[in-house]
Amino acid sequence: MSVTLSNVIMLVSFFLMIAFLCYAFLYRQERGIRYFAWVMACRVIYAGSVIMEINSASLSAKILFRNMEQTSLLLVVPMVIFFVLALFGRDEYLRPFRMLQIASIFVFWSILVWTNPYHHLIFGKIELDQGHLAVSKTVYSLAFTLICYLLVAACVFYLFVYLRRVRPELRKPGMLLVLCGCIPAATEAAKSVYPGFAPWLLPISVYCGFAGMTMLWIVIRYRMFSVVPLARNVVVETMEEGILIVNREGSVIDSNAYVEPLLAGAGVSMINLVSSIAGQPIDKLLANWPEWLRACKRMETSELEIAARVNGEERVYSVKVYPLASRGGAGQGTVSVLFNITEKQRQMEQIVKLNQLKDHLFAIVSHDIRNPLAVQASLLEVLEADKATFPLNHQEVIDALSGQVQNTFAMVENLLEWFRSQKDGMLLQPRRLRLTDVVEEVLHTLRIKSEAKRIAMHAEIASDLNVYADREAVNLIVRNLVTNAIKFTERGGTVLVSAEANAGQVIVSVIDNGVGIEEERVRELFDPLRFAASTTGTAGERGTGLGLQVCRQFVRMSGGQIWVESVPRRQTVFAFSLRAADSERNSHESVAY
Repeated sequence: MSVTLSNVIMLVSFFLMIAFLCYAFLYRQERGIRYFAWVMACRVIYAGSVIMEINSASLSAKILFRNMEQTSLLLVVPMVIFFVLALFGRDEYLRPFRMLQIASIFVFWSILVWTNPYHHLIFGKIELDQGHLAVSKTVYSLAFTLICYLLVAACVFYLFVYLRRVRPELRKPGMLLVLCGCIPAATEAAKSVYPGFAPWLLPISVYCGFAGMTMLWIVIRYRMFSVVPLARNVVVETMEEGILIVNREGSVIDSNAYVEPLLAGAGVSMINLVSSIAGQPIDKLLANWPEWLRACKRMETSELEIAARVNGEERVYSVKVYPLASRGGAGQGTVSVLFNITEKQRQMEQIVKLNQLKDHLFAIVSHDIRNPLAVQASLLEVLEADKATFPLNHQEVIDALSGQVQNTFAMVENLLEWFRSQKDGMLLQPRRLRLTDVVEEVLHTLRIKSEAKRIAMHAEIASDLNVYADREAVNLIVRNLVTNAIKFTERGGTVLVSAEANAGQVIVSVIDNGVGIEEERVRELFDPLRFAASTTGTAGERGTGLGLQVCRQFVRMSGGQIWVESVPRRQTVFAFSLRAADSERNSHESVAY
């Protein structure tokens, strides 16, 4: 190889290409960069082959290096295609079998290039003209070359589309990078269109390595191969949330595709959106949502909901606005994150409607079922009082009917009280109560039920023991606990209700000598996440299992606690605490729970 200025320039350009290849090789694990590295490898082989062809004297040597040039250029095309597909995340085309299918076309054409002396499908005439290799391409070769240029042009177009969506500070360097990479392709296109200029265009294609130096500087300066810009586009553009970044001047500096249909629905031209909304003022983009616009302008944290028509469909979005601040604390802009909550909103509306239907249903139950049952229960109490005047078979009917009605009434009442306790904003009216009055009232109400099983009921409560609680709530709690005690006590047993003051509280206990409760079941009785299955009483009584849940809820709302201690077949004690009347601050206040 003679030492000429042209050779020196080509060698310098060749080594610049190698430097660029090495830099790309260092980042080969990043998305798409491995294919870019292969493009640079092909360019290095091409440049080296051109240098050797120019400095070879024999026809056979020039043909050998020309074939190497053609092969490296052919392989550049699929690598550029793979590079673009990787940038756009089209992984389905980057599977080994698909890649092999695409690359096999260019490999096959390379084989035709090397075997041209046997079929002459690629080159028609090959000869030396004043020391330069002159070839004439066949129509097949020209057609395939045109297809390759069209493929490369399509890839360049999509690279520009990709770069229009990246961050503004990377957009111009990226476009300059693509333009520098297009210079070698333009040189090859000129050689194909003007074959007569090939002798002096051939070294120029190697000189393009200096454009590679510019490309290398751009890549290093803006970290184009680092994971940061690439990850931003892979993550931000594929995430299921919208991103809108606004600077302190009120202009958009970045966004993703998720927000584009939303802003199009706001009346913004889709032509502008396709090109990018970066740089546009938010006064226009967010005019339909003044709260969102205000939060961005004031650079303050905000969480709000907006409604918009997107693609002909009404949607609801949750928008969270976060301020951006420098290390010195000065506001630099905002980041808005959007979530589509349309489906959640619809579900909430359905839940509200179902709750309204539930409230209506329980209102019907309360009015149309509870009141008639209460009347029936009262009438049966009258019949039971005069039961001795009826024949024996009628007395049995009265007993059976009374038991069924009383159980049904208690079940419906517990169900309604439990439902009432679950409603938000329920009011209890706590006041000073003499506990013995409430307990005696309950025992009197349950007298007929206890006498039917010959169960003795007693109350051991000091007449001056007062509590601060809602009368109906205490009545309900005691009634449920005494009813349970009667239910699980054998005939001839006893039920005792006692109370004692203890450190500002009154502990009320309901004690029976019935069948008791197993230890495993005790742990389930007051579990708020499950209803304990109802157990049949000693006389076949049945229930819903809601009674104890109602007690737990109303005790909690009264500011106390409830618990149980049991020894199977001997004794069961249900106890709950209430505030002593002396511990309350104002005996006339009402408390909301």
